Amino acid sequence: MTRSSRFLLPFALIALASSLAVAVPRAAAVDPYPTSGVATLSSDHFQIHYSRDVAPCPTAAISQEQAGEVLGMAERAYALYSGWGYTAPGAPVDISVDDFSIDCFAHGAIPLGTPMPHGRWDAIITPVGSDEIHLSAATGLAYHVIAHEVFHVFEDAVAAGAQQWLTEGLAEWASVRANAAAGGLEQNPDRTMDCVGSECGDSEFDRNGYPGWMLFEYLAERFGDAKVKSVLDAAAANPGWTGTQALSSVVQPLGPALGKFFEDYTTARLTGSFTSTALAGVLPQTQASIVIGSSSGAVSPVTLAVNHLAVRYVDVAHGLDTDTGPCYSASLALKVALPPLVASTPYYYANTKGAVAQAFSVSGTTASLTVPWNTCGASPHAYVSLPNETNDVVPPALDGREFTVSGTVTVDKSKPAAASEAPAGVKVIGPVVQAPTTDPAPDLTLHAPELIRVSAKTRLLRFVVFSSGDGTLKATLGSTWLGSAGLHAGNNDVRFILPTQLLKTLRKTNTPDNVLMLTSYSPGGTQGASVTRRVAVQLVKKTTKPKRRR
Repeated sequence: MTRSSRFLLPFALIALASSLAVAVPRAAAVDPYPTSGVATLSSDHFQIHYSRDVAPCPTAAISQEQAGEVLGMAERAYALYSGWGYTAPGAPVDISVDDFSIDCFAHGAIPLGTPMPHGRWDAIITPVGSDEIHLSAATGLAYHVIAHEVFHVFEDAVAAGAQQWLTEGLAEWASVRANAAAGGLEQNPDRTMDCVGSECGDSEFDRNGYPGWMLFEYLAERFGDAKVKSVLDAAAANPGWTGTQALSSVVQPLGPALGKFFEDYTTARLTGSFTSTALAGVLPQTQASIVIGSSSGAVSPVTLAVNHLAVRYVDVAHGLDTDTGPCYSASLALKVALPPLVASTPYYYANTKGAVAQAFSVSGTTASLTVPWNTCGASPHAYVSLPNETNDVVPPALDGREFTVSGTVTVDKSKPAAASEAPAGVKVIGPVVQAPTTDPAPDLTLHAPELIRVSAKTRLLRFVVFSSGDGTLKATLGSTWLGSAGLHAGNNDVRFILPTQLLKTLRKTNTPDNVLMLTSYSPGGTQGASVTRRVAVQLVKKTTKPKRRR
């Protein structure tokens, strides 16, 4: 009896599949995928070299997709700068993705003498001619970094020997423009504009000369983007020139001498008068503070030394010792003693709604200005700029020149006042953080000893408190309300005059009446954390008359 063919067909198919399975081994047994070596991708103007998982740089290994993204960003910057009219490099540019912390490079090598440790850098570019861009796999694969380094390649194509502060400032300016204004601010705004080196600040940003981008942004906003390119062209046409000479050759035919142009730039920084979203409304970091009291009298002077092509700013605070009661209208007469041979004009900015920068009137070595004032501690702080515009274009460039700010305040107690209205909120540049859905009170750090002693003669309780933002400080001593003071981001000089009746209770140091409680509140009234100290009175020693001899 024979079986039907419909039963034999499944067995035949199973036998065929088994024979194929035996004849073809698994792919991994005969064709393992590569895990070592350098992989390369190419685009129109760049080729990127990157390590596989095992070698040569396992800690810098990236995927093919990531490599393609880097190429895409480099080409995007290349097309942008070409569209601006800058001269493109003549040959394809190599990009190497590396681990700088262990000096492992996928392609080529970084220049000898690159400052150690190498892990501090996001990117390193080789000397002119080799056209290698080395990117840190950990920190250098962002568009801002790549756009900065690509612009260096464009600079090298025309002005290879230009001064570093010029080329770094220009490259950072181009990168900020390329990356929709994701620019940084210096930590040392009082550094000289043409400074590059470890002595030039507390961050790599300052030491590399990156802050120059803001000067070129001001140039572009005032005279047009093409004038920024003209500075690079001037440096290329005159290899022996300094960066300041190249900049001067562009701005002086447009009206201002270099010194005046720099002064105008520092005034724009004083008020945050930029269209760039990275700089608009950003007020400068100050290097000194003046607190104007509630009574008529002289202002305690402040002296600051300023180097060439540098500026320092002074914070001028309203009567922080008078927020316990009414405040009044006043007039503030400011004077600045200018250093000899420094033809600079200081400016004042009230930092109130609708305010503009006001120039001091200069006569010889004295600059003066009288402005409306009030003694309300909640008024926004004002600012004064002290620019030193001397430079090597019109030598000498003068360093260490002292400016002294002084003045007098005249208070009219027949005219009660209210705190001045602040301008639109100041923009803070920094990392992206989750926006709060509430109105948080600022954090406080109190710079004062655990036991604060107050003179029985003056009854002045004074301390400095650091606030993380704007708000109000409310103070109680034991069960006694002392008052409130306005807070701004940074250090606040706070003063209260203690009531006379408290002095007797403050002779001891360990009672509930000695406890000073300071509480922060947000502008909307949300209560924050409190900090405490103890306060004791410091009695005035009585002088005893010597007995007369008989």
